[in-house]
Amino acid sequence: MVAGCSPGETGDPRPATTDAPATSDSAEPTASKPPRPKEVKLDGVDPCATLTTAQRVELKIDEAVNDPLDVLNNDNPAPTCAYMSNGRSVFSYNVSLVSGEGIEYWEGGSNLDVDAKTVAGFAAYQYKLSGTSEAYCSYAVDVAEKQQLIVQFFPIGDGFTQDQMCQNAAKGAELALATLQTLK
Repeated sequence: MVAGCSPGETGDPRPATTDAPATSDSAEPTASKPPRPKEVKLDGVDPCATLTTAQRVELKIDEAVNDPLDVLNNDNPAPTCAYMSNGRSVFSYNVSLVSGEGIEYWEGGSNLDVDAKTVAGFAAYQYKLSGTSEAYCSYAVDVAEKQQLIVQFFPIGDGFTQDQMCQNAAKGAELALATLQTLK
């Protein structure tokens, strides 16, 4: 997927196609999407059980709150846990357990920069808002047919580069995925 604003046009930003690749990753991520190492069903899982006490300490998380979130903007809030840090750097990890829509959802045109990645051998997409380096970074991980683990890292205030936000989102996704594999 290639996204950006069309040059010389006024109005609302919208995806524009170009021959130049957006990243060094495949423009058609499904063509090279690795098979899942195993299926990790999300049905009935408490999103606030996705990070252990030790993992919360590692991520500097102070509190966890169940707070369903409409991460796909489809009026269907997914079970989500907001893991928050209230320390020197204030941030949150939102861990959402999405059923009914696989990671293919992120392949369509949008106002997001989407890059194919892997997390612990599972196909994933890293995504962030196009044209900014200060908002957030998220990972959507292919865990089962029509199910995805989404981990969003949100800084609250300054103090994180875009690379740091994406590294934190990737680390959160890796830890949550490791825990999910032990819950069933």
